[in-house]
Amino acid sequence: MSFAYICKVSLFGSLCTAMFLTSCMDHEKEEASKRVIEIGKAISSPAELKASDYFDEIRYIPLETKDDCLIGSSPDIKLLDEYILVTTDNRQCFLFDKATGRFKCQVGHVGNDPGGYRSVDCLVDELNGRLLFNGWGHDLISYDLSGNYVGKIEVPCVQEEAYPSNCFVMNRDTIVGFFQNTLGKEENRVLYFQEEGGLLALLPNESQCDPFEINSMSVWKGESAVKEFGPSALRGLIYIEGKDPETASVMYPNNSNFWHVGKDTYFMESFNDTIFQMKDTTLIPYLWFDCADLKWDYKDRFSVDKSRGLFIPQILDSKRSLFALAITGLYDKDKRKTYCVAFDKQKGETRASLFENGIKDDITGFLPIRLTAVSSSGEYGGILSMEDITKWMDKHTGRELPKELATLKDIDEEQNPVVVLLR
Repeated sequence: MSFAYICKVSLFGSLCTAMFLTSCMDHEKEEASKRVIEIGKAISSPAELKASDYFDEIRYIPLETKDDCLIGSSPDIKLLDEYILVTTDNRQCFLFDKATGRFKCQVGHVGNDPGGYRSVDCLVDELNGRLLFNGWGHDLISYDLSGNYVGKIEVPCVQEEAYPSNCFVMNRDTIVGFFQNTLGKEENRVLYFQEEGGLLALLPNESQCDPFEINSMSVWKGESAVKEFGPSALRGLIYIEGKDPETASVMYPNNSNFWHVGKDTYFMESFNDTIFQMKDTTLIPYLWFDCADLKWDYKDRFSVDKSRGLFIPQILDSKRSLFALAITGLYDKDKRKTYCVAFDKQKGETRASLFENGIKDDITGFLPIRLTAVSSSGEYGGILSMEDITKWMDKHTGRELPKELATLKDIDEEQNPVVVLLR
């Protein structure tokens, strides 16, 4: 075999190796780019969001209307695999069948008696087939999905009367809790404990900021809160003004920092641009929000001047796509804007639009959709008022309706609202 032939073979092998390595690097870069949500760039150049870009089908579910399930003001929804959970400002908590809209049961009641809870805002625990409500002490009140009282779970105390602000069932026997750093003095971050009371782990808060001193507080909830701060404030927001007039803070007492996608658990905290996957007691970076020049650093979380940056109070996540609520100008009423940010996980594409514009329903041609909930299996949902529906119907009298809207043909303004479901 000649030396020239050996050199040619060697050169060919080197070229193949180089091409293979380049291909691998390109693939790795492509996959890495799909983990970056370019939220800053998207908000700087808003675009129309269309349902067909993220969903294959839309269903409209009229909720049954009868005397024992009349839905009051400011309804909110959570989605389970088989049910739609509806809570209202009227201290109501109802379960409806997700396939038919039929009323199933009322779950518990607000009260200081055995089985009573403090607020209808609850945690869905489908792993154990139950709903968990905040009690009057540091406990969780448990009801099954037939509306039966099960019992209470005590939340453990750590470090001189320190309790987490919200909890979440990570798996069948582990509950996690998050400590909101509302005043800049919080030493803890995430608590892991067992239902029987055993403390499993406590992760420290390693993010630093100057402490915050309270001057006054105002509580927002219902439609007025949504108008000012977006839908994540529907069930309550506490706005805190500092003694230093250039400082402020907010607290969402009923929002969770944890969620499930399938059986996997994820976590994100305010003023942090990373979504973490929770593996046992380890937080593994999963997705990153690239805020560009709208980045709002944790250390500046109480600064009114820095509040032109992005604040992300809500994540609605699934295997296929992610929708985030983002606010600019949080501490400046005149400049405050709320956006819906959509991230296609397959394509790695990010788009954003003002939340009030909703997502265009280019599948059925019906009303714009404002997403407020997602199930762990990836079904998204929103709620439509009867007033908006009847106005649309009156405006489109005589038009042949798509099959998806057939269930809405004979409804009127006196009925319960309609839930829109998207996959």
